[in-house]
Amino acid sequence: MDRLIEIRSDPPGADVYLDGERVGVTQPGKPLEVAYAFYGTRELILTKKGYRSHRRYLSLSSPWWQVFPFDFLTDVVLPFTLTDRTDVQVVLEKESQGQEVIDETLKRAGEARDKANPPPEAPK
Repeated sequence: MDRLIEIRSDPPGADVYLDGERVGVTQPGKPLEVAYAFYGTRELILTKKGYRSHRRYLSLSSPWWQVFPFDFLTDVVLPFTLTDRTDVQVVLEKESQGQEVIDETLKRAGEARDKANPPPEAPK
């Protein structure tokens, strides 16, 4: 029995973390395949520079062939391997605050500070 999570991202090139451990990078045209050993809730995080990080909790439930007594038949008796695949597709959002936006905000903040606190006038 194989258990796989297939992860795709738009745009590709995102770092993928499963339960806090880096498991790879998404590629264009093909999914990142991550094998896992147990079912349950898993934390999935995708990060890419210039994009917002994406966090999702995956609820991985066992298929009918992994429930007793069927699991004995599918794991031991069948002459072929069954694969439980979970497909995950993530669209990453552009980071709204690029360096240009940050610089412009700091400039406007400085101008507002200067207007609010003008330098003291010299005595006459």
